[in-house]
Amino acid sequence: MKPEALIESYVAEVVRYLPRRLRDDVGFELRSLLTEELRGRAGDGEPDTATTLALLADFGRPAEVADRYRPAGFTIIRPADAPRFAWIALGGVAIQWVITLIATYTAPATGAGDDWLSRLGTWWLSAGLGAFWWPGLLVSLSIVAAVITARRGTDASEWTPRAAAGLDRDRISRPLYVLAIAGALVGIAALVAAINLATWWPWLPQPVLDAFVIDETFLTTRAPWALVLWAAAFASMIAVLIAGRWTRTTRLLSIVGNVLWIVLLVWWVAAGPIFVQPAADSVTKGCLILIAAICVLDLVITARHLRRGIPEPAV
Repeated sequence: MKPEALIESYVAEVVRYLPRRLRDDVGFELRSLLTEELRGRAGDGEPDTATTLALLADFGRPAEVADRYRPAGFTIIRPADAPRFAWIALGGVAIQWVITLIATYTAPATGAGDDWLSRLGTWWLSAGLGAFWWPGLLVSLSIVAAVITARRGTDASEWTPRAAAGLDRDRISRPLYVLAIAGALVGIAALVAAINLATWWPWLPQPVLDAFVIDETFLTTRAPWALVLWAAAFASMIAVLIAGRWTRTTRLLSIVGNVLWIVLLVWWVAAGPIFVQPAADSVTKGCLILIAAICVLDLVITARHLRRGIPEPAV
């Protein structure tokens, strides 16, 4: 084929992947660009078939070239965030696999036919495939964030120099904040799983099941208040995610939330047992005291942010 025919065939293949309203303009632009590039490669001579094919190969596959001309649509995960997202998603799955595989093969035998292969099959159909809830959760949160930011138009903010943007300490990284929300949901799920340990995983060693028996009085009187605070904290985190930055209102909500969490945690520790087993109860209360201390630290940091004032976004 002649060079002109090769270019024409290539352009036709590219525009086939584009919406009809863009095909004429993109075809004209791409045809002119390739023709000019081919003349530059040929120099003073006439372009030949080999030079044309090399140019088209360097330019890329038609589907990939069409993606460059396609207008940006609804993007769930930006290409720049894709590697980090993949590591977080697959890393979470791998961690779950390691933990559940260890639990599967260290559990006592249940009888005949309980060999390693049957355990592997049981594990794969339960915890193995079930571990993929983690990437699904990350994608779902990313979809929610993308929909909200697209409607608000905050996704197309102007670029600011790194030095100036660094002064704005109230701006958040949305991918990392999505990960923080997902981590909070995982923590809540872990606590719910601990409450239902004997029901969901009765095959665990009896000492483990005994250690996680929760005091009934705690469950009926003190524990339910955590659900209220979790719901409020989740709503506040979603508000920060939508805005893309901390505001004075969300800072105040964070202070109120920290105060309420400190009060609740102190009440949990002082009002009676949490777990029936004394050893488990002591360890848990020690962890709760540490969490309360972290809440106090976060309260102080947030209060200092408020005293300095919320700066305007850097422009």
